Amino acid sequence: MQDVLGIVHAVAHNAGINKFLFQGAPGTGKTEAVKQLARILEREIYMVDFSAIIDSKMGQTQKNMSELFREINGFVHPEKLVILFDEIDAIALDRTNMNDLREMGRATSTLLKYLDRVDERIVLIATTNLFEHFDKALIRRFDSVIDFNRYSQEDLMDISEEYLNRFLVKFNLAKKI
Repeated sequence: MQDVLGIVHAVAHNAGINKFLFQGAPGTGKTEAVKQLARILEREIYMVDFSAIIDSKMGQTQKNMSELFREINGFVHPEKLVILFDEIDAIALDRTNMNDLREMGRATSTLLKYLDRVDERIVLIATTNLFEHFDKALIRRFDSVIDFNRYSQEDLMDISEEYLNRFLVKFNLAKKI
């Protein structure tokens, strides 16, 4: 909760902190946290599907990425956006990995370049399950990395119950005891 509040305060005070990486195992609440942040900040979420960006044709992935960031930076009201790079590891794994195809290494380099140019009024959040394989240069592009693995199963259950109770009340159903 403190991590989310920290992000809310940084964004609300235009602190120039706008890029966040949420890392952790599947099911730890990364994507749900993004949804709640957008709700609290009263911003719309735009989710980037990297499977639509990656292309097998030489150089096409970089062109697609260029177009993506042109669109992101071209929004009329960037102060009303949260851009979600869900599962960014599809494109951002370590470029020094010998199993990496050079095309993906170039795509990661392109991503690095464009992340540096994102309008500061846009909140950009990326999620990953594969942080240990992440390109180190990419990690440095984020203003903050939030580790969702540090939450216990009990913490996650408490949060889940809180959301469940809110939805039950919202839909006029009996509150869970």
